[in-house]
Amino acid sequence: MDTLSSGATGLVVGALLGLLLAVFLEDYLKDQTKRLGSWTRRVRSRGRLPERTDEFQLGPLRTPMLVVEGDGEQVINEQSIRIVIDPVDVELPDEMAAWRAEVAREQQARRDRGEQFFWNGPNYAVTGLVVSRTTVNEAPEACLRLKHADYYTFMATQQLDREFADGTTPRARYLSSGPATAPDFMCCSFGTNVALVTADNLLAVQRRSDQVGSQPGTWSSSANEALSRELDSRGRTASDLYDVMRRGIAEELAVDQSEYHLEMLAFTIDTHRQQWGALFTAELHDLTAADLQARRTRGVPDKWEHQHLEFVAFEVEPVITYLLRPDRVDNWSSVGPVVFYLALIRRFGRARVERATARLLRSPGRDDRI
Repeated sequence: MDTLSSGATGLVVGALLGLLLAVFLEDYLKDQTKRLGSWTRRVRSRGRLPERTDEFQLGPLRTPMLVVEGDGEQVINEQSIRIVIDPVDVELPDEMAAWRAEVAREQQARRDRGEQFFWNGPNYAVTGLVVSRTTVNEAPEACLRLKHADYYTFMATQQLDREFADGTTPRARYLSSGPATAPDFMCCSFGTNVALVTADNLLAVQRRSDQVGSQPGTWSSSANEALSRELDSRGRTASDLYDVMRRGIAEELAVDQSEYHLEMLAFTIDTHRQQWGALFTAELHDLTAADLQARRTRGVPDKWEHQHLEFVAFEVEPVITYLLRPDRVDNWSSVGPVVFYLALIRRFGRARVERATARLLRSPGRDDRI
């Protein structure tokens, strides 16, 4: 009898607990559904959720540039960069080797006809980048690993959307898993770019020539230079990225390295073209914008690479406004806005630059919002 009574009581208690739990769960789910509906309505009222991306964004301005290392505030010192070169050529897959042969024949034909052509300069392919931190102040130390390549290999691999026999493309086959994991033969370019500021505090901005092979006609950095196996070789000593940038400043602006202070700010990858690079800022000691323009009139070795030189006050709001000009926002190279923005951070600090950027993007008359 006691056992029967105990069992009945347990059933009643269990039923009551189950009922209470069901009511609680129902109320909880209704509350969560209501919250989700409210959140969804808020999202819809604000527009679509932004796409997740690591590429550079500045309001309406987008460039396919991934900053691999560097934030503008901390300098990557010249003594903290080590380059290791494996002195063997990258090997192209058979189909791409045939594309390279086509490039060579076409450039030779253009040369024979007396037309503009591209010389097959020896360069490097990036096989890897390792960045570590010092134990004292966590300053970055970088090791860049390279192999031998040449410009025609670069031109062949830049046909990223050309179809192979099986219908795939280099972009789909080799870059789909991310730019940092691409095979070495797809990384046959390393370029240096600088934001150069004159002694009278003006930022130099150049427009690329229509004759250059990469991003012709776009507005870009103050000067740029590609790492060359012929021009930047130092015998048994590896190349120096600071020296590559110094060469670019000398060849494109006719400025000697004694006339400015140079700092490296970042390693980058152009994710659309699979091109590695390094970004710098340079501060001129005495030369003004007028001095630079006067020097260009007296001859610059690589003057043909740029068709126009402009200057903008190197302050946060003028530079951001300049980058977002309606006639300019869609005609930047992938690197120009990035190197200028990091140079602002180097001079004024991230907090001030980000606050000013947010204020400008939210100012009356602008449709673009962060």
